Amino acid sequence: MFVNPQAVDNLWDTPKRTRKTGATLDRRLRCARPQRAAVRESSQRGGHRLGKSYAVIAALLWAILTSNTSQAQVHWKNDSMNLKLYAYNQIKDWAEFECFNILIHKESSWRYWVRNGSHTGLGQMRSDWYGVQSPRKQIRLTLAYIKERYNGQICEGALAHHLKNGWY
Repeated sequence: MFVNPQAVDNLWDTPKRTRKTGATLDRRLRCARPQRAAVRESSQRGGHRLGKSYAVIAALLWAILTSNTSQAQVHWKNDSMNLKLYAYNQIKDWAEFECFNILIHKESSWRYWVRNGSHTGLGQMRSDWYGVQSPRKQIRLTLAYIKERYNGQICEGALAHHLKNGWY
């Protein structure tokens, strides 16, 4: 069976629902294993059934990984490019935008749905409210935070602080 290495590498980038489906299928497969048979013949039949189960589940997982991952990856890449363009239009200075891009990439890789402990969203703010906002609103809120805390200086303020301390 041919395994697409990109699909395996992108497993962690798949939506949570897809990973959860795979885990559920794996649990069901473990529960479906036949108990040790007293008769050799029945154990062989069970092994054939188990082999067929593995084949069906592998085919389902392959279909899920190749279809959802590729579509999700394309959607996310298009989404992140649109968000970067939106952020640049909010900042209007290329050097400051490059620093903002580095900052957001370090925090969330432009994935607005991520959660890291108590921190959520693009800018990884410590607020559940921030994480449920639209991605564009998250960009505006992050820029407002930088303006308030670092006097609007993304490069010398927020990014410099992040590179020194690991947070901003």
